[in-house]
Amino acid sequence: MIYNNLDTFYLTDEELSNTPSRKHGVDEDTETTLRIFGCELIQEAGILLKCPQAVMATGQVLFQRFFCRKSMRDFNVRRMACACLFLATKLEESHRRTRDVLMVFDRINKRRDGSRSLPLLIPETKEYDIMKERVITYERILLKTFGFIIHCVHPHKFVNSFVHSLEGSDELQQLAWNMLNDSLRTTLCVRFKGHVVAAGAIYLAARRLQVPLPSNPAWWEAFKVPTDQMVEVVLALDALYQRPKAHYIEV
Repeated sequence: MIYNNLDTFYLTDEELSNTPSRKHGVDEDTETTLRIFGCELIQEAGILLKCPQAVMATGQVLFQRFFCRKSMRDFNVRRMACACLFLATKLEESHRRTRDVLMVFDRINKRRDGSRSLPLLIPETKEYDIMKERVITYERILLKTFGFIIHCVHPHKFVNSFVHSLEGSDELQQLAWNMLNDSLRTTLCVRFKGHVVAAGAIYLAARRLQVPLPSNPAWWEAFKVPTDQMVEVVLALDALYQRPKAHYIEV
């Protein structure tokens, strides 16, 4: 992983409501749907490529951050999802061949479009060469956009220590971990620091499992998590679970 000294890529709600995509006329619901869609592509492709979860997490954070700086009208969501995962495999030192990444994304996209009868991508063809050039170009744009300095602190590492400190069960830890994976489809990673998102996932997981946690004083205060921020995390996760399946929208 490439680290900067400061964990600084966080936006206010006002900034998130005024992203480049919004300025270009993409409404909030469409942008949210496409963010979820792109992150789901990254997660599904990463699984098919047998990548560690850290690769998928980094790829999704890159994707979320990029569209805080650039517009979805200027950069295709599907192509950027592919480039984000491709770059993440390098950042997390879990390299995958360019050919394998392209073929997996091509297969997923054709299946999602209902184009099961179309032939799969074949290396060394014109179509393949075009896709390869695009992903390399998008990767360069990603690096340039972030100034070649990329710093990701994922919330997953906090869950293990928090649940252990709370003497929570393996079931609680696993459900909170799963919710953190889901949280990557939201903008939580660009709104709050990792320990805050982790606390929100644990809170929601405990509620789902009906597991009591210390309340006097509130357990999250021991981890220096502001109550209002944790509530925002819980609300964002709950809203995600209420949404219908994301689909691609041409913008």
